[in-house]
Amino acid sequence: MNNLTRFILPLLLFSTHVFSQADTDKILMTIHDRQISLDEFERIYNKNNSSTALEQQTVEEYLDLFINFKLKVIEAEELGMDTTQGFIKEFNGYKQQLAQPYLSDKEEVDALVKEAFERAQLEINVSHILIRASADAAPEDTLRAFNKTIEIRDRILAGEDFGTVAKATSDDPSAKTNAGLLGWFTVFRMVYPFENGAYQTEKGKVSIPVRTRFGYHLIKVNDTRPARGEVRVSHIMIMTPKGINDEQKEDARKRIHLLYDSLQSGIDFADIARKYSEDRGSAARGGELPWFATGRMVAPFENAAFALANTGDISEPIQTSFGWHIIKLLELKKLNDFETAEADLRANVTKSDRNAYGKKALVERIKRNNNFTENRENLYPFYSVVDTSIFYRNWDVGKAVGLTEILFTIGDSSVTQQDFAAYLADKQGAARTNIEVLVNNHYEKFIEVQVLQYEEDQLPGKYPEYKHLIQEYHDGILLFDLTDQMVWSKAVEDSAGLEAFYADNKSNYMWGKRLDATLITCRDAEVAAFARDLLSRKKRKRPSTEEVQSLAYAEFSDSSSLSFEFNKYEKEDHPLVEKMDWNKPMSDNMEENGKVIFLVKNKVLKPEPKMLDQCRGIVTADYQNHLETDWIETLRAKYTVQVNRELLSEIK
Repeated sequence: MNNLTRFILPLLLFSTHVFSQADTDKILMTIHDRQISLDEFERIYNKNNSSTALEQQTVEEYLDLFINFKLKVIEAEELGMDTTQGFIKEFNGYKQQLAQPYLSDKEEVDALVKEAFERAQLEINVSHILIRASADAAPEDTLRAFNKTIEIRDRILAGEDFGTVAKATSDDPSAKTNAGLLGWFTVFRMVYPFENGAYQTEKGKVSIPVRTRFGYHLIKVNDTRPARGEVRVSHIMIMTPKGINDEQKEDARKRIHLLYDSLQSGIDFADIARKYSEDRGSAARGGELPWFATGRMVAPFENAAFALANTGDISEPIQTSFGWHIIKLLELKKLNDFETAEADLRANVTKSDRNAYGKKALVERIKRNNNFTENRENLYPFYSVVDTSIFYRNWDVGKAVGLTEILFTIGDSSVTQQDFAAYLADKQGAARTNIEVLVNNHYEKFIEVQVLQYEEDQLPGKYPEYKHLIQEYHDGILLFDLTDQMVWSKAVEDSAGLEAFYADNKSNYMWGKRLDATLITCRDAEVAAFARDLLSRKKRKRPSTEEVQSLAYAEFSDSSSLSFEFNKYEKEDHPLVEKMDWNKPMSDNMEENGKVIFLVKNKVLKPEPKMLDQCRGIVTADYQNHLETDWIETLRAKYTVQVNRELLSEIK
């Protein structure tokens, strides 16, 4: 591993090692006009020379590597490479990734995980009535939907049957046939606000209106039961699609029962599933389905699956709206141990719509801790300057040119109307809605973005380990980009320079002593003996390889009875070459893949330089090292380096 690779790899890989050391004013070295602290050098030295490092280095050995690294970074900064759009985009992307662990409300997430675990212990059966109101509905439309939902609830509380009212009033099309019945479900099955409304409503009661992105819901909790957990099963399916006649339905029933009889006689479940199941997606896996909990499958299938008591148990044929099934239990797990379930629950919380609630809590905390002050009245002018052109990406930000007041402040930062106008211009193209609603929705998101950005900007001052990581990524990107220009790509693209380097160093790329030989592969020992006899004759009487092949065909009536391979071998290239006495004309026989092989010597070749195409890879690598060495010499001549040796001796 060359010095560059050894240094850059630890730098570019994300490190989970946290350094809590405070910055120090002790200056270990000055390179050009940059001062580098003892703390910075010691921290990076310790990281790259930990007990798990591939190579351990002394402080003095590492000092040269560190100086070379800093020289390259300084050169990149002097060239303005840290100001290019490409660099800024890449660096900001890394910053956002690195900031994520710090931009979460751990207490809120922990509470959501605990809540999910508690809800996972209970399954609920609900019915609902939906009154549609989109998330971006105008205020008057939202109010109208809310009032309608209240009126419907009053009718039910007055004694009307929930299902009857659902059929008559619900905007959920399925209510016409199922009277609003959704059936059983558990945690993570519904959008979070709906789940909240269901779990917070008592059995037999009807909830207050619950707002989701679909509109307002009234939720009636019909029943509750202890959670059945999660199950993994295989199934065999015979489909009964809609529209088939009674004869076809009876044929499907008979076929599934014949398959069930085959299982009872001991035939393997997976084999039957692969051959006969009409669910072709699972059939290829022997009928296996992913894990599922209550609410994921149609009720008859779920009930039959959870009714199986022991791993390997097989259900009798059961019928669903999709067809006939035979189900085999593969595995059942209960989510009743928090420590066991926590990792999965946390992952589900993070990727579900619950995550937005965690982020909202974080934003509110940042606001409280940083004296967030809002001038809401300065938002109102946008209701006039924003028009329907924004839906077609044609809104001109110049329409807001006269708006310069402060919208809100956080910490020592002020965010103006112009900042919001630029944000709106970048977010054009939304679905048509009420302008006031659109502006308000964008404004709430804008506040969130600005508050989180403010917090991200404070992270380096709050968390030294984050500050160090950001600096390492900054320097690492510059190092990679400039080294690519000066060394890696240059060595590949500079063909004239590569050829000149090869010509000057040709003696470094030598073939060793080689054997020019013919490898003969024979069908069996009899063919090998025949070929050896022909090829052992004196040179003037020895047949050519073509003649040997022709004679072998005549003898054995098999055109593939033997074959020839001509090559130049070094000792380690082939076991036969290594074992063979190069002073003799032939090697011994050797078996390989059921055939017999041997070598016939043509001549022994003296050591000679390899052609460039024969060693281009290693020559290119050496040329890269040569370019880097020359480049470092140039940088050391260009920039002054001063090291406080007394301070250096303090590093253990």
